[in-house]
Amino acid sequence: MPQTSADKALHLLEVLSSEPGGMALRDLARATGLPAATAHRLLLVLRRRGFVRQEGEGGHYILTLKLLDMSFRYLNGSELRLHAYPPLREYVGRTATRAFVSLPAGEVTYVWDGQDDAAAMYTAYGKTMPGHCSLFFAEGQQRRLSCARLCGAGDVARSGEVVRRFGDGGAADGYRLNCACAPVRDYRGQEVARMGVFTHGRGEGPLHEEHVTAAWDLARATSVRLGYLSAEVGPTTPARLREAGPQQ
Repeated sequence: MPQTSADKALHLLEVLSSEPGGMALRDLARATGLPAATAHRLLLVLRRRGFVRQEGEGGHYILTLKLLDMSFRYLNGSELRLHAYPPLREYVGRTATRAFVSLPAGEVTYVWDGQDDAAAMYTAYGKTMPGHCSLFFAEGQQRRLSCARLCGAGDVARSGEVVRRFGDGGAADGYRLNCACAPVRDYRGQEVARMGVFTHGRGEGPLHEEHVTAAWDLARATSVRLGYLSAEVGPTTPARLREAGPQQ
């Protein structure tokens, strides 16, 4: 099978990865079996995309840390899922609430109580927010959403001020979707995801009485697992929910 440009570019990266000091164009072409003109053309593309750099005019080509950065981002996402899914599954297993974890890269996983005491999960890619949220940010829609986007522990106690209402002119009563989400932070204190819970019902009672607290607790538990240490502990799950089962 003939090599594609992608094959050739990846081969160049593989050869460069074994030479910390870099390689000259002539040596790279020889090591990869590519014509010097082809190797040079591909290296220009890789340099423009930030995967390689060149030391001076006509100098050696050297790998940058971009591939390493990409790997760390992937591993961070994997670690986040590893720590986020257990508390989400435990929470939905003892409540009638649906939960989600949303990654900035465009991935949202929904978790809800399935059959035979098993949690059901569905992941949507290419989404930056839960699907039920995206429906409400379009002009002219008639759906009702109460959205409590928490940024700090103090927002839990003042959720009535934080909540934003969509689709009904701001009315707080009536059948609506109630959703609360809180930030997940890594060891650097950087927000790496959002975890939240949502239900349908009349009025915003469950949102302010349970959802905001549950969202904050779930996000904080996951943040701690990721190495985030902060004095901003915030609330704990209400007693009526704690009695139903342990919070992870």
